[in-house]
Amino acid sequence: MKDYDTANNTDDNIPLQEDEDTAEVMRIAEELKRIQEEEDEEEGRGWDGSEAELVEDDDAEEYEIPMAGIRVSYVLTEEEYFKCLKHSGIYKSQGTRGLIEAVVLGILAVIFFVVFFMTGGVSNIVFGCISLIFIAILLVVPNLHMRSMAKSMADGKLIEAEIYPDSVEIGRDDGAWKIELDGTSRIQEFDNIIMIFADHNRSFAIPERAIDPDFLPEIKGILLAGTIPTYEED
Repeated sequence: MKDYDTANNTDDNIPLQEDEDTAEVMRIAEELKRIQEEEDEEEGRGWDGSEAELVEDDDAEEYEIPMAGIRVSYVLTEEEYFKCLKHSGIYKSQGTRGLIEAVVLGILAVIFFVVFFMTGGVSNIVFGCISLIFIAILLVVPNLHMRSMAKSMADGKLIEAEIYPDSVEIGRDDGAWKIELDGTSRIQEFDNIIMIFADHNRSFAIPERAIDPDFLPEIKGILLAGTIPTYEED
């Protein structure tokens, strides 16, 4: 992680300096700001006061123009970890496909039980119970496992990140790592959380509550401009 002279956050935001991608980033940021303001008015969402401040890229080469970045710090809650796990794809049964399979199994279970009460037959009750077991495997077990994982992950650890037009730097010292915003990573938005899926099965999530409303459009614009939007798999 880079060392920076931290400036106090003021009402006069320091704009990102112009480079080849800045015009596109700012266009996206302005549109997102307009949409965000409309959503905030409808839903009453607000910033939770988490720290956010402007920083400069001291690692820029001599021939490069240093780019302003935004530093954020926050703690993910157990519920936010759970939502991230659900969208991470570790269980394929959590998507639309899993729901359809559960519905089909539920219908089969009802049919088997109805036939059993009408005509008898041990096989009908057995197949009905097997259908219910598979529904539990598809829906209940994965949720219980992810709840357990989220509880263990929500240890109160502070997450720190610095977001630049060309990269996101997460953590400090030996645990620091970087996501290049070069169009190779995927991004997904859900439940007021922005999640980036990078290489080596690594991911980064930031809740919108942790971002100062003055910085939210810029951060969204930067991240969307440097990643590939994706949606939850069926």
